[in-house]
Parts: sequence; structure tokens; C-alpha cells
Amino acid sequence: MTDKFLEALGIVIRDQIIMKNSVEIDGLGTFKPVHHNQKQEKRADGTNVMQPPKDTVEFTSAKKG
Repeated sequence: MTDKFLEALGIVIRDQIIMKNSVEIDGLGTFKPVHHNQKQEKRADGTNVMQPPKDTVEFTSAKKG
């Protein structure tokens, strides 16, 4: 794979994840956007802190065999 191909692949994956679409690559796996809602966290000193919502990307590798 060339550097230009890998760069283009990264751009396609990024653009699809931004649009909330999963990207499956045969023989490699699936990239999937995941949204996490805000949550309240209690710290060791007893104070409560609100964690903002965030979006992450999960990768699941393709099954062999």
C-alpha cells in the first residue's frame, strides 16, 4: 500500500465516522462511531463533577477462519 492510498483511506474513514456511519474493511475489521452521554463523577474528595458527552471510535477486528 502506498502512502497516498493510506492517506486517502484515513480521510474516507474519518469522513464516514463524522457522518455517524460504520466502516467495514474486509479482512481487517470495522470502525464504528459510539456516543457516550454526559455523566456525573464523584471524586475522592467528595465533590461531584459533570463529565461532558463525547464521541469515540470503536474498532472490532475481523474474525479469522
